[in-house]
Amino acid sequence: MKSLGFKRRRSNYEYVLDLGNGFEGWCSFADAAKGEKTVLWVATFTGVRCVQVEDRILEWCGDVVPGWDGRSYVATVSMNVGYLTPQAQWLEHRVDLAEVSAEDAIQANISDVTDIGLGFIREHTSYAGLVAALETGKGQMADRRLERLPLALALQGDIEGAYRELASMKQRVSDGSFLTPRYLRFIAGFEGEFPRT
Repeated sequence: MKSLGFKRRRSNYEYVLDLGNGFEGWCSFADAAKGEKTVLWVATFTGVRCVQVEDRILEWCGDVVPGWDGRSYVATVSMNVGYLTPQAQWLEHRVDLAEVSAEDAIQANISDVTDIGLGFIREHTSYAGLVAALETGKGQMADRRLERLPLALALQGDIEGAYRELASMKQRVSDGSFLTPRYLRFIAGFEGEFPRT
């Protein structure tokens, strides 16, 4: 990952690439054992982190994802690379640690980054790119999309579109969502910084 320009975060499985203007490419690897003693299944995730979006969420809500502490580092849009392939499905690679070296074991995942992930990062490193990914459902869980799409739209300059998206959050508040206190803090911060004219 270092040869691609990525720097490792605190986690051994999380890497960021400074793209300038408050954007970072983001890649992560998740492994799981599925009953075989020396075998891991390793999945590759790719995404884009926008400092302007994530810092506001942290400031207004106290954390970037409900229940996560301040050390959490979250991509604004992210997904398993398999959903970016023609098969559009979860992708993970079987690694038998008894058969290959650690360097050889990760090669398929590095190829995921170079062949798939970097394209997603390049395509979505802008407010318009974030909006496109969030609007199409690419790269975000629905609950996190709820906060990130209005912000990306507002930062792109589409205040009316941002307020249309904010209506979903306001409806959840009206419905008594268990996240109502968080949403109220988000709405107050958003409306304070991006007032309708």
